[in-house]
Amino acid sequence: MRPPPQRTFVNEDRYVKAKHTTVYPSAEQLDAVQSMVSNVECALKSVSDWLNEKESSAADAGSAFHFTFNKLRGVLRVGLVAKGLLLKGDMELELVLLSRDMPTSSLLRLISGKLSEFIKDVTEEKYVITPSIQDAAIIVTSPKEPILKLSIHLTSPVVREQVKKEASGEPCAESSPQDALDRQKCLTSLASLRQAKWFQAKVSELESCVIVIRILRDLCTRVSTWAPLKGWILELLCQKAISTSERLLGPGEAFRRVLECLASGILIEGGPGISDPCERDSTDAGAHLTLQQREDITQSAQFALRLSAFGQLYKVLGMDRLNSKFARLLSEQNRGTNVTFYNVLLHLREPANALMKLNQLRPGTLYRLASQSGPEHEPQFTMAVEVDGVTYEATGPSKRSAKLHVAQKVLQALGVPLPSEAKPADENKSQSVAAPVVTGSDETTPTGSDDGTEGGPILTKHGKNPVMELNENRRSLKYELISVKGRFNDKTFTIEVEVDGQKFQGSGSNKKLAKANAALAALEQLFPEGSPADPLKKKKFPAMVKATCYSGSSLGLFLS
Repeated sequence: MRPPPQRTFVNEDRYVKAKHTTVYPSAEQLDAVQSMVSNVECALKSVSDWLNEKESSAADAGSAFHFTFNKLRGVLRVGLVAKGLLLKGDMELELVLLSRDMPTSSLLRLISGKLSEFIKDVTEEKYVITPSIQDAAIIVTSPKEPILKLSIHLTSPVVREQVKKEASGEPCAESSPQDALDRQKCLTSLASLRQAKWFQAKVSELESCVIVIRILRDLCTRVSTWAPLKGWILELLCQKAISTSERLLGPGEAFRRVLECLASGILIEGGPGISDPCERDSTDAGAHLTLQQREDITQSAQFALRLSAFGQLYKVLGMDRLNSKFARLLSEQNRGTNVTFYNVLLHLREPANALMKLNQLRPGTLYRLASQSGPEHEPQFTMAVEVDGVTYEATGPSKRSAKLHVAQKVLQALGVPLPSEAKPADENKSQSVAAPVVTGSDETTPTGSDDGTEGGPILTKHGKNPVMELNENRRSLKYELISVKGRFNDKTFTIEVEVDGQKFQGSGSNKKLAKANAALAALEQLFPEGSPADPLKKKKFPAMVKATCYSGSSLGLFLS
């Protein structure tokens, strides 16, 4: 007996990828985050060096021989920055600063003051730095847009050792200083370090897991019922639900599997619960949830599954229906008509082109031939269109391509995102000599477009921006513009980056896309499975505390 056909989740994939494109942070926000975190890390390195020199001078004055470890052991990225889970509008970042001794308020104020002094030597950017004794952290704020808030949590492994000794009844060698920082805050910071290391080891290997977590984080923000689920418990839930599958899951099926896990009653009283793998003792990661919250989330997940079963996943995701035409194509295919499943997939993956999209926005738009130039064997047509009292013109090797270009220009002027579309055959022929576009696999393009030019941001297999991920592996890389080909309204940029003596090129319709493609080419060649920390970094910043890397990059900057 032939097994039943496996269900496909093409439509769900399309909706999830489209939603992911809208919640993924912009390139400007990612650049601002990377710049701020890097500047603060470098400034903390200078603070660490200053503290070491101060201790060495005091030791030399007191005795002929003295040996000590560094006052500051390391600064590491935690939270959304380390895990690559930032959403559009996420402005709060986190670092953990490890101290050799018990963290105190006096040490926190000293580091805060010196950080304000040394960060001026690192960058010209102006930051507001204030110590927060109550939060056991140093708050760094950028006054200009986008306004980012970076919390540097001060903690030490000594705190956990002391708690362990007290629990076992062992005597402590030293008592805590009077101005010691809040113990629970310090323990929470240490837990965030363990969670970041676990996330790298478990989640980064799961296809679509990062995308699903971003989608659910957005759901927790939009729907109050889901708000208590936002955080560490959500990441554990997604990992456990997706990792138990016997095969790789697409984003649509992975999202449904997480909903099914919640709808089955994993959170309600008497259910299996979600155990925290980063704690020594058996700990429920959802201990903060009340019984009513557990029941509300379970009921909401069951309702979301019903909506999805009736083709209303867009309501769960909080977005508009993409196109009703695709449902008709699917129904015709199911009735056995001549519409092939491949054609349905093609329609589901590719949105309407610029002409169709402009016609939806401005029905009855008329195009006219403004001029024709060039020889007969290679003519150039200029098409014009008037929209909202403004006339737009564009040129192409055929009337169809010229109409397509002028429609794209109108959509850009109206602020409407351009759809991903195939180029006419005559344009493909004229551009066959151009530099090839370097792109990643399908999993790196969240909306299913071939090159990611208009369908959404290009992502690595870890769901991160390629330029940021490459920068985490190799700092201070320079990108050089090699060539610009094509006409003024249809250019192809080629950018080159040199990494470890090897040069990689990427092409795209704009410099940002070409830069991302060049970084993606370098990552796929040099770090196909993720990269260990740079050996040069290890020599320059020997660490007393080891940290697992995220996406093949350092979680933070170790201080020497």
